Amino acid sequence: MALSFLYNFFILSIMALMISLNFRLSKFLNLSLAGFFAAGSYIAYFYPNMIIALILGGLFGFGLSLIVMKYCESIIEATISSLGFGLLIERILYFIHRSSYYYILDYDLSWLSIPATLTVFAVIMLLYLTKNIGLKLKFVESDIELAEIYGVDTTKIRYTVIVLTSATVTCFGFIYASLLAITPTVGFGYLISGIIISAFAAQLKLNGIHHYISVVALSFVLTRIFGVIL
Repeated sequence: MALSFLYNFFILSIMALMISLNFRLSKFLNLSLAGFFAAGSYIAYFYPNMIIALILGGLFGFGLSLIVMKYCESIIEATISSLGFGLLIERILYFIHRSSYYYILDYDLSWLSIPATLTVFAVIMLLYLTKNIGLKLKFVESDIELAEIYGVDTTKIRYTVIVLTSATVTCFGFIYASLLAITPTVGFGYLISGIIISAFAAQLKLNGIHHYISVVALSFVLTRIFGVIL
């Protein structure tokens, strides 16, 4: 079924926020998020338990973080590795289930999208507005090398961001499964749209929580104009 404006707005906001968090704090463009979204949708169909989606998303996110942190020496290497990781998830889904898509018809969790989206945004705001944590996050955003010199544990922050954003997108794939024709590539349109939104927000040159507010605002405007961009 086609998604309404609000549903599109919520999922594009989440995808753009997760992309921005990865790029600004973990310092790479995480192209694996489409695969995590698809994985969450398949979990909803075959193993309808969001706890499973949360755990598996976090575990695979930790695997991605190990690859990025230990073996990638530049933003380009990390970005390409994340793309490969996302494509690997897609291939695994295809080979395990031997089919290109399924429909989710017997239950609907889409009503969770509103409280889930508000919760994610509230957590981001809380972290950035908390004096100690927020200062460290802004420091990493602006200059990660200088943050390390001043004793900020940037490695811990980067690992945490990758794991949590991966788990979050997996859970949103689970929530939206009943509204979509599930394919291994179901998340790629949302990923590209999220990248476009995040790129527009970056041009505003805002820092901290103001950047993430702009991401949500631009998600609203672009969804209103275009719907899902791809």
